[in-house]
Amino acid sequence: MKKILLSLFLVISIALQSQVPTEILYGAIDRSSLQKTPFDKWFISGYQDYQPSVDVLQSLKKSDLKGICIEVFFGTWCGDSRREVPRFLKLLDEIGLPAKNIRLIAVGGSDSLIKQSPGHEEAGKGIFRVPTFILYKNDKELGRINEYPVNSLERDLYAILLNQPYSPNYKSFATIRNWMKDGTLSDRNMSIRGLAMQLRSLVNNERELNSLGYLLLNQGNKEAALRIMQFNAQLYPESANALSSLGEAFLKNSDAKSALPLLERSLELNKDPLLVKEILKVLYQAKLAEPGTK
Repeated sequence: MKKILLSLFLVISIALQSQVPTEILYGAIDRSSLQKTPFDKWFISGYQDYQPSVDVLQSLKKSDLKGICIEVFFGTWCGDSRREVPRFLKLLDEIGLPAKNIRLIAVGGSDSLIKQSPGHEEAGKGIFRVPTFILYKNDKELGRINEYPVNSLERDLYAILLNQPYSPNYKSFATIRNWMKDGTLSDRNMSIRGLAMQLRSLVNNERELNSLGYLLLNQGNKEAALRIMQFNAQLYPESANALSSLGEAFLKNSDAKSALPLLERSLELNKDPLLVKEILKVLYQAKLAEPGTK
């Protein structure tokens, strides 16, 4: 009976999802999809209204585009994507980059903490914010623009293409992405304090690493998420939010014993009444999961 009910629930869920296929796009898509309802409302106006700087545009047109390919990771649910993607595609059209050299991948859904596509084109690429524009030359990454331009789309693009000094938003992400690739983040012998100190000058505020940690948690990468939360708590030891997030990460990694003192300390430091309920909820879960608790 339980199996029948579960199967029925899955059928109903799939049926309900299939009724709204045009509200959110997923996976590798063609640009024509953005020109259809309901996406055309923001895509067409955003494309038509954007006017790149004439001077920078002329310089871009003279740059060498041979071997250049670009991946655009974005969410149709995301305000930053709705603003920047139409503008960026117009810029690429203006400089003459062939459409076949531009790959559009729609990620996530209503939950901004997922940022995955059905084909997992984002896997291993460190897509922590959207939109993310990744530039390649002969399949080697030249650079990327994270979420929004540092200066302007055309100036950022020019700097990357000409290999000029350029550092995208969320500077810590590039370092963390490399640590994930080379095994540093998964090496249990690495110093949490030492790695955190390497990130200190790259992190703008506690929300940056906190949101990244939750992104990784939602993607099922619990150990990497725990490390990120540990870095954040090391950098912001008096933050109730950083400590409660670390406590939750320990709990997700089946370590209620380590989670409890962090959550209790978080309650002591907390000055946000809205956060109390969330901390207490996780603390209750940790107490239930603690060895010896009945």
